[in-house]
Amino acid sequence: MKLRTRIILAMTTLMVTSLIVIGAVTIFYFQVQNDNYHQERLARKERAIKTEMAYFSKEVEIQQGTDVVLKEFEQEVLRLSEVHNMEMNIYNTDGEMLVSAHPGEIHSEYMDRRVPSTALEQLKETDRVVIPEQRDRHSYLSDYTLLKNATGQSIAILNLPYRQDLSVNQNDLPEFLGSIGLTYLFLFIAAIGITILLSNSITRNLSVLSEKLKTVDLNSHNEAIPWNNKDEIGQLISAYNEMLSKLEESRKLLAKTEREGAWREMARQVAHEIKNPLTPIKLSVQHLQATSNFVDEAWQSKFNSTMEIIIQQIESLNKIASEFSDFAKMHEGGHEQVNVSQAIYDVITLFSDSAVEFNYHPNTPDMYINIDPDAFRRVLNNLIKNAKQALEGQNNPLISIRAFRSGQNILVEVEDNGPGIPAELESKIFQPNFTTKSSGTGLGLAICQQIIEGAAGTISICTTNKQGATFQISLPSTS
Repeated sequence: MKLRTRIILAMTTLMVTSLIVIGAVTIFYFQVQNDNYHQERLARKERAIKTEMAYFSKEVEIQQGTDVVLKEFEQEVLRLSEVHNMEMNIYNTDGEMLVSAHPGEIHSEYMDRRVPSTALEQLKETDRVVIPEQRDRHSYLSDYTLLKNATGQSIAILNLPYRQDLSVNQNDLPEFLGSIGLTYLFLFIAAIGITILLSNSITRNLSVLSEKLKTVDLNSHNEAIPWNNKDEIGQLISAYNEMLSKLEESRKLLAKTEREGAWREMARQVAHEIKNPLTPIKLSVQHLQATSNFVDEAWQSKFNSTMEIIIQQIESLNKIASEFSDFAKMHEGGHEQVNVSQAIYDVITLFSDSAVEFNYHPNTPDMYINIDPDAFRRVLNNLIKNAKQALEGQNNPLISIRAFRSGQNILVEVEDNGPGIPAELESKIFQPNFTTKSSGTGLGLAICQQIIEGAAGTISICTTNKQGATFQISLPSTS
């Protein structure tokens, strides 16, 4: 899951959870407030009724052997029930019903009802007890209070059954929850919008860093990411820029080391190759100086042969310099469409006077590739010349050339029936300065590889069980 999605889901979950918690706390708070309201309302009514009844209970005396409520209590209970609009019950101190009055009634009534035993036990220790009761499928808060006379004697038990009114709770709670829900809806929308903007800001910066990391190239210059904020992302980008700086230093150092190593190797090879022909030139000149006799015919003959040797060595030096120059620079010829079969026929024609037999029958006459035509003929010429040199002293020397299609490529194979190339030397055959011949610079195949790879192709040596060596060129077909 993407980081942006996780941030949005986390904020959404937090907001929804907060809304649920606040709703649950609000409902609990309303219930507690409602219970407290009814408790306090019942307590106020109990105090008011008890205060009014105290005037009638001052002169009441407990008769011998029984607890009775005087006739005046009945009238007073009826009046107070009507005034306070609530049911009132009077029990004797043993918990037996004496008088029961309801609002709107002109006579009291007797019911076979007793004070709960739990309330009686508690009234022995306190003057007032409030307990919940269930009656006629309704819930009541039942208030039991001791009535005493002027001497402090308990003469009766006043009971006020208070039915809790849930209509206030039921009416106010939805309205309050609706107000909170509407407010929270706006907060939720605003929070989601801010979360999306924030997550986009974070992930956009991380996406930029990710794209930059994908484009890091060890062989080229990499641009640093500009960032001015000193936050966590800024620290990450700062570390990335520092890594790029160190990478650039390492790249420059590596390139410098490679260039210096290449120049050292090139200088060593050039010095070695030039030194070889200079030695016989020097010896020949010194010999001429020591034996100079311009009138002697034998000396004249020796002089002429020495000059030929010097000219040959100078030609060799020129060839060495040309090959090093060709290898030191990439081939700069223009690419164009070349007919492979025609190019092979042109090169074979150059060797028509040699003792080597050529075998070439193209699989398809019209095969075209995109390459510099002169460079391609040079590659073919080099491969055929190497094969021809390998066949010196061989019986029935034969060079077979094949050209055919393979998928989207054109393959050209040059095969000879000579001694072949040892397996341990195959991995070195395209390395500069490597050669199996007594003469030459060892740059021919390296130049061939450079030309072919410059045309998006490959050149390789194929290992077979047959005698001889086979070189294969693969280039994209433009037919």
